[in-house]
Amino acid sequence: MASLLYQRADGTERVLEVGEEPLVIGRLDDCAIPIHDTFISRVHCGIAYHDHQFRLKDLSSSNGTYCSGTRIFECTLSPSDRIQLGNTTLVFEIAKGRAVLRQLTSATPGRPAHGITGAMSFPKKQPPP
Repeated sequence: MASLLYQRADGTERVLEVGEEPLVIGRLDDCAIPIHDTFISRVHCGIAYHDHQFRLKDLSSSNGTYCSGTRIFECTLSPSDRIQLGNTTLVFEIAKGRAVLRQLTSATPGRPAHGITGAMSFPKKQPPP
C-alpha cells in the first residue's frame, strides 16, 4: 500500500492510504476525496496503486476525466500531470518521495473547464442599422 497526500485548494491536507481498490473522487460527501463541483459526477473517478504505479480511472462519469488535456478512461499518473474534473483542476506530484494530489482550483459556476457542455447558445443577430 502507498500513501497519497491530498491538499485541498483551501490549504487543508489529508493523508490517504491507496491500494488496488481506487480512492473514489466525486461529488458525494462519502467519497474518499469529495469535491463539490456541479460538473463532477457523484462517483467520478478513482486513483489506485498497483505495481508501484498510481493509476487514474474514470468511473463512467458524465463529463469525463482529463489527464494533461486528454480524455482518459484509465492511465498511469506521472509527476506534474494535471487532472481536470469539471471546473476542478488537480495536480499529481511526487514531493520528497511522497505522492501528492494538489487541488489548484475549486468549483465555480459556469461551463466545465474542458469545454464540454450540454447545450450551446449563440448570440442573437442584430438587425442591420
